[in-house]
Amino acid sequence: MFKKSIILLVSSVLMFSILLPFGGTYSKASSNNEVTVGISKNDDTLKVESVPTIEQPPIEPYGVKSKAVVKVAQLLKAGGDEVIDAAKTFKIIDSATAKTFKSNSKKIGNYLDRFENAGANAANEVRSQLPGWLKENTRMSKGVAENISIAVSWAIRGADWLFF
Repeated sequence: MFKKSIILLVSSVLMFSILLPFGGTYSKASSNNEVTVGISKNDDTLKVESVPTIEQPPIEPYGVKSKAVVKVAQLLKAGGDEVIDAAKTFKIIDSATAKTFKSNSKKIGNYLDRFENAGANAANEVRSQLPGWLKENTRMSKGVAENISIAVSWAIRGADWLFF
């Protein structure tokens, strides 16, 4: 009796596994961003159509744009009074450095356009690269160039905190 039940169980599992592959499934993607899915089993077909696909945002090749750098660059190209006055108020720069900063603000604003794709690291990159650029392209001393780069990186961090 026990042997017959085991044989019956094994044979039914084998029979079921043999018949299972005949009812298959298929799926097909269409070119119009819709998905068609079909499941068939013994000639009964279920189709689901017009399932929209998820749109992916465009990939920016150079990193996330830093809106703070763009904003500070715009302010400096326009004369830089807001940035310079804020730096003087918070005692980041003195009045002699502010005068030099004011006379070179448009050049510095144009230079900042290079860092618009630097993302969250923009203030650190400007802080490290701006003094060398100022020494090469102006008649500024090393100390004044360092102080101006500190003020510009401070303005970028402040704009990042204020506007976003």
